[in-house]
Amino acid sequence: MSSKGTGEQAPTRNISGFLLIAVPSVAAAFLLILAIPYYAGASARITSLYTDLAGPADQALTAEIDGYTQDQHHNLATARLDLSKEAKTEVWFDNQLSQITFPPAPDPHADLLVAADQKRIKLIGLQMQAKTLRELRSFDARVQAADAAVEAQVVIIRQDLGLPATGQKLY
Repeated sequence: MSSKGTGEQAPTRNISGFLLIAVPSVAAAFLLILAIPYYAGASARITSLYTDLAGPADQALTAEIDGYTQDQHHNLATARLDLSKEAKTEVWFDNQLSQITFPPAPDPHADLLVAADQKRIKLIGLQMQAKTLRELRSFDARVQAADAAVEAQVVIIRQDLGLPATGQKLY
């Protein structure tokens, strides 16, 4: 391109600097637009993840605790098996719960829940080593106290997630 009548070339604009700023800015804005609906639904997703985890764990624990309640008076081997199943269900629940990224309010309580559950699992492990039905049942009060520690954290987590109380269920 030449200037009028002089025959000289007009300076060309270098747009590379503009593109270095504009393209990442547009990409960042696009990603932000995509993130808003994702973030807005995060609470519902976390609540769903928790309830999808708690439901099967509660169902399994109910059957395992009911089995133990029946077997603790009649059959040491079967009662131990019930306790073993109970401990495995709790380990499964804790492992899955640890995979959920909670928002700030319930997050420390999820860690406290796992810690309380692990203490309960250790206690059940000791209970499973009992040599007699009487010795096995002697742990029941301590296990119930450990249940209360777990339940206290569950109440807080469920409140933080906007969920109703569990009723008779553990999680």
